[in-house]
Amino acid sequence: MDFLGIGAPEIILVLLLAFVIFGPKRIIELSHDAGKALRNLSNNAAAIQKQIEEELYADKTGKPPGAGKSSPTDRTNTP
Repeated sequence: MDFLGIGAPEIILVLLLAFVIFGPKRIIELSHDAGKALRNLSNNAAAIQKQIEEELYADKTGKPPGAGKSSPTDRTNTP
């Protein structure tokens, strides 16, 4: 197993040192916070990618971004 030039023994050593330094409760909290951060990063990246695609599509079609989409507050076509 070779991950970024680091073998299995080195990964195990780093994990053991983290466990000794932070303790089991803090390791769980850190992993939970890291998961939240990665989820947030992923959501933001998807939103940025969607916005870029909309801008590129608008440049090709000549329509402004979001043109033709109805917003929740747009009630022009309701009785």
